[in-house]
Amino acid sequence: MEIAEPTIAQAVGRCVEAGASRVVIAPYFLSRGRHIQEDIPALVAAAQQQYPGISCSIAEPIGIDPLMVQLIQSRVKAALLKDCEAAAALAGAEEAAMPAAAVAPRQ
Repeated sequence: MEIAEPTIAQAVGRCVEAGASRVVIAPYFLSRGRHIQEDIPALVAAAQQQYPGISCSIAEPIGIDPLMVQLIQSRVKAALLKDCEAAAALAGAEEAAMPAAAVAPRQ
């Protein structure tokens, strides 16, 4: 947040330049930690001083919403599938590298 761009002030400024009269800051945080409780409100207040005609609101953090649980499950499943596909490809490459006599079943 301290080093990422756009800063809150820059983002509010871009919204003002685009004609916004109201800006909602939607923080991508999972909990109401120090950034949500102190840092972001201070940064928003400073931005509002730069643009006094603008109304700014701060949305609640993302939190642990049921949709987040679904998203995390989806990412885990995708990673496991990717690992399985990589293992299968590796096994196939190892088999392809073996001499034909080593791969052929005995009769």
